[in-house]
Amino acid sequence: MFGNGMTEWLLVFVVGLLILGPERLPAVTRSVGRVMGRAKSMLADVQRELSESVPADELKVVSDNVKMLRQSNVKTLVRRVVVDEVTELERKQG
Repeated sequence: MFGNGMTEWLLVFVVGLLILGPERLPAVTRSVGRVMGRAKSMLADVQRELSESVPADELKVVSDNVKMLRQSNVKTLVRRVVVDEVTELERKQG
């Protein structure tokens, strides 16, 4: 969880033990665990609601657009979109 190894968690435990003391550390650890569980549950609920409310084809379009933006130069992309829109407007008017 959080990309931390055993040494990092051991360090957190030792610091927590020094700061909180051996009598309060288990209670704080349980409280933190409960909060993390609730946060994880709420995140899963939000993800589930989003996946149910947004159609898959719209998500694919957004995903493709994000990939295109990551792979290209944004300045060039904006220029291309503006030129395409101006060309389309000129075609409709004239």
